[in-house]
Amino acid sequence: MVKAKCRKSFLLMLILALVVMIMSGCSSNAGSGKKSTKELNLVVWTEYLPQSVVNGFEKKYGIKINQTTYDDPSAMASKVQSAAKGTYDMLIGPGLYIQVFNKLGLLSKLNKDQIPNMKYLNKRYLNQAFDKKNEYGLPYQGASLAIAVNRAKIKDKIETYQDLLNPKYKNQMVTVNDSRGLVGVGLMANGYGLNDTSDKALAAASDYLKKLRPNIKVFDGTSPKTEMLNGETNIGLIYGAEIALAMEKDKNIQVIYPKKDGIYFGTDMMMKFAGGKNSANVEKFINYICDPKVSAKISKVFPYVNPNEGAVKLLPASYRNNPAKNIPDSVAKRAEPLLDIGKDTTKVQKIWDAFKAGYK
Repeated sequence: MVKAKCRKSFLLMLILALVVMIMSGCSSNAGSGKKSTKELNLVVWTEYLPQSVVNGFEKKYGIKINQTTYDDPSAMASKVQSAAKGTYDMLIGPGLYIQVFNKLGLLSKLNKDQIPNMKYLNKRYLNQAFDKKNEYGLPYQGASLAIAVNRAKIKDKIETYQDLLNPKYKNQMVTVNDSRGLVGVGLMANGYGLNDTSDKALAAASDYLKKLRPNIKVFDGTSPKTEMLNGETNIGLIYGAEIALAMEKDKNIQVIYPKKDGIYFGTDMMMKFAGGKNSANVEKFINYICDPKVSAKISKVFPYVNPNEGAVKLLPASYRNNPAKNIPDSVAKRAEPLLDIGKDTTKVQKIWDAFKAGYK
């Protein structure tokens, strides 16, 4: 009888223990709002996220990163909007898409309590016009759109965007595959702001691009430095990091920021998509990227402007003192970020389509 009572007591305690474990598990899932997953579906620029960084994150957390890459922001936006909800968890892309995608209900606020490494970010790159409280994104890297010149082939003085219209440069240029960036150059070349969509401003930009078009041989949003290094082109209107990488291989290549014109400087942000199947892993990845050692590793492979103060301190003087990698303060003062222009995007796209087609 005593043994039976002991047996019953033991079984009761075992059942209670199991109940506590189950409830504890339920509570944990309820608190996170998401069941633990082992994947992260990321949308990111091509040649922007080193494989060594991907490998490090996957090893540390046991979470596999599935990358969808792009080289044209407009095409990326269309793909994201047409995808079924939950297809993607995270985006690394131009800051203006915080405004664009937030209007469409495609983004979720970040849980910054889970991103303690954001303390290393330079305040200069925080609280920008497209996300004033950094509720929806944190900076990954920054990119200037600058002029690259092979001085072994081009001896002329180039100081403004208008100088690129010289007919002697016919079929000698490579540019990025970026509609807002290139139309922006057309705007700034005529004294307008990067985000001006007035009819007068856009007409001037279109006229500039029409004159520039014969000089362009290649549109390359993936690796425009390649055309300069192999001698296919002698002038580039490309991102600073691509110029920096080209300069490392060929000392004749020089970076030029127009002296008086405006400068396109864009900050790529790390954003969280709403309804992602693996959204609980987004903050883990962002916090990992904000680790100064990891961020410095990214800049060593893809030397864009690094917004992480802790990382910059770890980088060599060859990075800090290179104007293609680390935009000078005097240039930064003239820089503008791209902002959401709403329905006027169609106006820009129309100009861009005609530009790429050669205005035929």
